[in-house]
Amino acid sequence: MSTCIVIPMKAPASAKRRLSGVLSGAQREAVALALYRQTLTFFARHFSETPVLVVSASQQIADIAVSHGAHVLLEPVLTDAERTLLLAGDKEAGLNHAVTLAAHWCRDQGFESQLLLPADIAELNVAEIRHLLNAAGEMPSVVVCPAHDGGTNALLTSPPGVIPFRFGKQSSRAHLAEAHQRAIPARLLTLAQLTRDIDTPDDLRHWQGCLTAIPAPAITSPARLNG
Repeated sequence: MSTCIVIPMKAPASAKRRLSGVLSGAQREAVALALYRQTLTFFARHFSETPVLVVSASQQIADIAVSHGAHVLLEPVLTDAERTLLLAGDKEAGLNHAVTLAAHWCRDQGFESQLLLPADIAELNVAEIRHLLNAAGEMPSVVVCPAHDGGTNALLTSPPGVIPFRFGKQSSRAHLAEAHQRAIPARLLTLAQLTRDIDTPDDLRHWQGCLTAIPAPAITSPARLNG
């Protein structure tokens, strides 16, 4: 089954706002970019046979994607009024809109499935990703990999836009519900490394050792992180 790996990515200045209590704006941007580059490098090194699509409204993010051999889908720039309308009552509406655009692109390019992954997994694992890529059943099907907080850290949909995307709080349940409502075979697949992203101060503390390998500026003071 032909699969495209899709990585949605915000503009660096808008990323990791939930870390604002422990990181400066420049540090949040640096961590987001470092994790993003780490993710692209991982797939270029270990899954070079699988196409990668980055969807973003940021030209900077697009340029980095191209430098790592990935395809790019640039989101149209929205006016303030359009963005306000899109996000009204749903702070993840922008993400759901972006990955819907990606699903249309994947379908138009002839891919049979789409694997959505965030760019902020602390440590991607080759065996886990290989297992996930092989997890799709006959079409249609949905495989949801939950985050440790009930969100969705990977979503394999065959065909790409087979369900509406419902990223946000407890989205792993929401994605399964969307599949069940449409009588589409779906399952939850829990993969240990893939449950852990870096989104909150607690995540940052847990993965501080992993982050020492990332070329980012110092992440606050050790006392503040460990206290």
